[in-house]
Amino acid sequence: MMKTLIKAYAIATLITVSTFTIAAGKPIVDSPEKMILNLSAAHLAIDHYVAVMSEGQTTGVEQLFTADFSQLVHVQQPISYTDKEVVSFLKKQKGMQLNC
Repeated sequence: MMKTLIKAYAIATLITVSTFTIAAGKPIVDSPEKMILNLSAAHLAIDHYVAVMSEGQTTGVEQLFTADFSQLVHVQQPISYTDKEVVSFLKKQKGMQLNC
């Protein structure tokens, strides 16, 4: 009887914690321009990055990159892009969904 009670309590606790964790990843705000995303966990940041890159969701894209971020592209001559240039490019892709 005691083992069953402990298992039931543990399952109820896990369900409660997971519900709050999932809710923390989906912010609700009045203005999408002022949205602050919860990227405290790696999976939240990765999910948002994938949504930005493949689904054109540009809200909160600035939060994905640090100020010292740079992207190096190797073509004939290597080209480096700053975080502001990458964010600007991604914002221009708003609403564009990739078939990937």
